[in-house]
Parts: sequence; structure tokens; C-alpha cells
Amino acid sequence: MSKNIIIAVLLTVCTGSSWVIFPQEPVAAYEITLPKVLSDGMVLQRNKPIPFWGKSGPGAEIHVAFAGKTKSVKSDNQGNWQVIFPAMEAGGPYTLEVNNILVKDILIGEVWLFSGQSNVELPISRVAIKYPGIATTYSNSQIREFRTTTHYDFEGPLEDVNQGRWKICTQKEIQSFSALAFFFAQGLHEREHVPVGVMVNAVGGSPLDAWLDETTLRNMPGPGGASYYPDLLDDLKCETWVDSVKKAQEKALTHYRSLFTEDPGPSGSGKWVPYNVPSFWNSPGATPEGPLSEAPGSVWFKKEIQLSREQIDKAAAGTPDSDGMLILGTMVDADRTFVNGTFVGSTGYQYPPRIYTIPKGLLKEGMNELLVRLENYWGPGGFTSGKDYSLYIGVAHPFYDNADTVSLTGKGWLASKGSAMPGEYSHIPYPVTTTWHYQPAGLYNALLAPLTAFPVRGVVWYQGESATQRRDYDEMLCAMMDKWRADWQEEDMPFIIIQLPEFMKDTDPWPVETDWAVRRDEQRRAALNRDHTALVVGLGLGEWNDVHPLNKKDLAERVILAAEFLAYHNNKASLSPVPVKAVLKGNKVSIQFIHTGKGLETKNGKDLQHFAVAGADGRFIRAHARITSKNSIEVWTPEIKDPKRVRYAWANLPIEANLQNKAGLPASPFEWILDL
Repeated sequence: MSKNIIIAVLLTVCTGSSWVIFPQEPVAAYEITLPKVLSDGMVLQRNKPIPFWGKSGPGAEIHVAFAGKTKSVKSDNQGNWQVIFPAMEAGGPYTLEVNNILVKDILIGEVWLFSGQSNVELPISRVAIKYPGIATTYSNSQIREFRTTTHYDFEGPLEDVNQGRWKICTQKEIQSFSALAFFFAQGLHEREHVPVGVMVNAVGGSPLDAWLDETTLRNMPGPGGASYYPDLLDDLKCETWVDSVKKAQEKALTHYRSLFTEDPGPSGSGKWVPYNVPSFWNSPGATPEGPLSEAPGSVWFKKEIQLSREQIDKAAAGTPDSDGMLILGTMVDADRTFVNGTFVGSTGYQYPPRIYTIPKGLLKEGMNELLVRLENYWGPGGFTSGKDYSLYIGVAHPFYDNADTVSLTGKGWLASKGSAMPGEYSHIPYPVTTTWHYQPAGLYNALLAPLTAFPVRGVVWYQGESATQRRDYDEMLCAMMDKWRADWQEEDMPFIIIQLPEFMKDTDPWPVETDWAVRRDEQRRAALNRDHTALVVGLGLGEWNDVHPLNKKDLAERVILAAEFLAYHNNKASLSPVPVKAVLKGNKVSIQFIHTGKGLETKNGKDLQHFAVAGADGRFIRAHARITSKNSIEVWTPEIKDPKRVRYAWANLPIEANLQNKAGLPASPFEWILDL
């Protein structure tokens, strides 16, 4: 008699119940995991089939319930499973049940992927000074963001991102939302009246090839020739090679830093000299005698701030946990900042604005000391011009309207050298370092591929500030769009490319040669070379002294117009004029544009500006231009009888460029090469 039958008999004798037969082997209870994007608060794309997927043990029974429907499936031999529910209209909230897993507060609406560099990452907290009302009062449960964190992998596409969660737009969460993605979601929600989810997987400073897959890259020529990508991709998969490079670079960097003299600190740094803020310590206007130093290293800066009894009373009567805010623009590169001997903040690199809270009770009547240690190991450091350097008393970030403001710019600062590179080592360059998450295919594998099973309406791509010296960007961007569309299995998936805005002063009056102008033109060409693609021109929204311009709201409005045109069938939505055809008529070049709307005009009512023409010798000179029809202009100069090339807005900072359509959207910068 078997063991089970014996047990059944005993149970019958003891309880008087009917026979109970237990199975000889218990059913395996497999743990089920869902990808991080399938989590509480998610937004699903409306009017598209809805997939749910995950991992379990092989052959597990998976039961899925959603929106009143149920589906069952068995996982495959690797434990993978997927079910697909029918498309639905916008709505919610809904609940998803997968066996014993419960996912709550699910909405259905519009979902867009935002990817690229730091201008996508840039959070609301960084632009709060421009939009204080949004930063401190706005909330909307219909707007949600899924944000990944920087991660890379060289072995191949991962099944899930390493971190990520859906955030609801509340006052607790909004500060960390991508500013660009938030303003897009806010505007789209107002237009479409449906929930909006934005998926943000950007990585600051990332080059385009980090977002491309290995197969595509192996078939592309790299900067080092046809073998560049195959060789590099093979090396990146070799852990011993990666470890050896890391160790060698760490050793070189440690040695380089050891060459600097020791920083004696502010009390032992010796001579203090007058210093002008803002300036860099190698600039002629840094001190009354000229440059403070030409070398990298560290410098101490201090300023005495005289405060009245009234100002201290205002600080005391202000916010409960601070005396006010200290704003120190942006500085190159790393700072440590003190007020009256108390540390108030530090930033490790040049781009973020220094916005430091002054602790309650720290300010005093009479003399107060501001002390800044600024360190830069790669070239001279200093204070970026054109930025705000002020003490705001009695307020908290981002409200400065009622503050008692003390300007910190101009004279009145003192500077003293800290550590420095001795002259005998000045010829030694800063060591080469590898940013591993910038390497080819790394971000595609870790951050893009795991999300491609999640349906989206389209992609917003804002990238291009990196590797501007390369001349294959348009080819790579087209390849990336093809691959991403193939991954999502949508050949017509809308793709919106944000063109780089103005940034940096030009070294000479235009016409000039500039990598940023070339990159803008590569972005324009990529947009024209693929269907279902739109170009958002960034001119007019940049800042010459900041690669991260604050005006993300107006930029988002341009992105929304592109989305309406591509994804929501609004043929009347305005886009920026883009040239599509040019013909030579005598010595004049006639250029035809698309997206002119009600016609072309100049933004200031003046003659067209910032056009240049070159002949066969390739030397550009300034040219005349005029609008000849609703969608055409002509460009010429008497000095060139047979023009071969035309350029518009070809500069880092093309502030004179003034061609736009009547909707007020600026025309794209471009270079047009006529048939030779």
C-alpha cells in the first residue's frame, strides 16, 4: 500500500471524512517577476494592443487579469511569458493581477519616450528659478514619469533596466521630473485631455553610438576605420581588458594629481589679491594686474558682505529653516563654499548652478565672510560671466521676489592661490580617462532594449552636444531611428529630433567654421532622410554661457507642435521652416522651404540676415537674401558669380539669424551644396 493511501486511511479513521488522496509530488511554486516598467502608477498607450510580460520558472502557469478580462499562459523553457490584451481607449485607474502580484493605479493615455543627454535629464529643480509656480504649487495625477538611472552593459541587451519607477506628478515628486518631458506632458494633457506618461532614459554627455546596438555598429565605419567598432566592441566584452584599462587610467590620474603642490588652505595660502567676479583666473581682467594664474589647480576666493540690522531681521522673519539663498552662477570646476566659516554647499563639476541654502541664524549684523574654494585640474577655473551671483535674504528657493538682494559681482573679492602645477610639469597633459557608460552599445543594451516591449506613441530625441567633431552623425542617427522603430515593430513610429540651440560665443565674426553648426545641419539632414520624423529647431531658446538653457517650457511647446503634426494628424500644426530644394538662377540661389505655414517673414521686420555664399574655392562671404514667395527665398552676392554653397545661421551663436514663418518658428540653420 502506498504512503498516500495509508495517510488517507488514517485520516478517514480519525475524522470520519471521505477519502483524501494527496498528490505524490507537490506543484512547484515559482516566483514571478515583472519588469520595472510594469509597476504601480504606470501609463499604458491607448489604442494599441497592451502586452504584459515577465519571468518565472519554466512551465509555470501564469494567470493575468486586467480591466475585466483574464488570460492564462505557460512560461517557456527559459521562464519567459507574455500575454497581450486588446487595445483600449484612455481611462483608468485600473488594476493588474498576475497570479499573486497586484499592480495598482494604472492609467491609459499617451506615452512618449524621451532620450538623449542631460538636457532631457535636467530636472524641474534646475529650472525652478524660472518657473517657481510650477515648482512649488503644481500637481496633476494624470501626468506621470518613468525614469531610469545610468547603467550600461556590453554583453548584450538586458531583459530589464536596473532601476526605474513610475512617479506621479505631485509636489513631492515634481522637482525630480525632467523639465522638458514635464512641460511636454503638461501641454499634451491640456490638448488631448487624456493621461500622459513620459519615459525618460537619458544620460548626460552620452554620445550617439552608446544608444546603438552592436549589430548595427559592427557594420558602420567608425572614426578609426572599418575595424573600429568590431575591435572596440570585442574589447569591451573582455573583462580583463576593461579592468586593465581602468587600473592604468586610475594610476595615471593619481600620479597626475600628485604633481600638484599641497593646498595650504585659506589661512596659510599667503598673499590675497583683489579679484573681479565673474572672470576666469587666467583672464586679463581677473585682477587689476591681469591674470591671477595660467595653470590648473585650486584658488581660494573670499568676499566680505556687510549686512544691516534690518537685513538680519528680514532673515529672521523669513522662512523657518533658512536665512536665505546663496546663488553663485556656475563655476569651473568644483567648489566648496562657506559662509561665516560654515560649509553651505559644494558641486563637483561646472554645469549645475550653485544654489545653496543659508542655515537659519548663520547671517549676522555687520561683517559676514563668503569663502569659496574652486578647483580645476584641467585648465584654469573661474566664474562664468552672464550668470547671477547674489545673496537673497529672507526667502527660500525658488522664490526670490520679496528678497533683500545683495549683489556679489564686481570688485570687492580677494583671491589667493591654493594648489598649483609646478612649471616643470606644465607640459604634462591631463590623463586620458574612459567614461564607461559612454562606450558603444552600452546604453542601448541596458536602458533602451529593456523598454522596447512597452508600447509608446513616439520618441523625442535631444542629443548631439557630444563628439561634435565627428562627421557621420546624420548617418548614425538614421540608423538609430531604423533600429528603434524595428525594435518597437513600428515603421511609422513618430520620431522628433530636437536641434541644438545657440551656445558659446564665436571666436571670430561670421562666416565662421564651427562644429555646432555642422551638428545642427546633420540633425536637419537626418530628419529629412526619414519619414515620420520632425525637426524641432532650438534657435532662440539657448544661452551662450550655458549648455543647459533654462527655457524648457517654450522648447516643449515646439515639441508638442511636432507631436501634433506627426502623431495626432494635425496638418495645421506649425513646424519650423526647413529647406528642401535649391536651384541656381544666374548668380542667385533660389531656396524652397517646407513647413512655411502662412508664409515666411523676418522676426524683427528687417532684411534677412546671416546668409553666406561660397564659390568653387569654398571661401564663404556674407550674402544678401530676400523672401520671394510664401515658401521661397533667394540668396546672392555680387562678389560670387557662380555660387556653389549657401549657409544660413552658421555659427555657435547666430543671434542675427532672423528667418521664420508667420507662426514665429525659426527656420533651421543649414548648408546647401548645389549640384557641381
